[in-house]
Amino acid sequence: MDSLDRAHGISGPFFAESAPVSLSHDRPAATAPDMLPGELDSETAALLRMVVLPQIEAASSWGDLVMRLGDKGFGLGFRAGRMILNRLDNGAEICTGRSLGAPLRGLAARLGRPALRLSRDGRSAQLQG
Repeated sequence: MDSLDRAHGISGPFFAESAPVSLSHDRPAATAPDMLPGELDSETAALLRMVVLPQIEAASSWGDLVMRLGDKGFGLGFRAGRMILNRLDNGAEICTGRSLGAPLRGLAARLGRPALRLSRDGRSAQLQG
């Protein structure tokens, strides 16, 4: 059962099959825009590099990169100065470009600075166009 405690905040499972959640006034909660995808295990990283890196290396522009990644089922996002690889089917974030061996700085040097549209949270962005 959900409860509201004016001194400590709101706590409880908010959906039937959700884990207990606590929103406290005492400490700031980490928000999704502050979080970056975690490190990949070595096997997953190697498999992703085999599929994704050739597409990144062959891209001649940011638009070309998006098309090439899209053909493989991946998309790009940007947050906290990092490029983030995500799945197109469900939007799940997989890893940063640096985790793949393709940091944003290197891509920007080769493809030019990406034209980004800032999201409402002020911390994440998408490629324009």
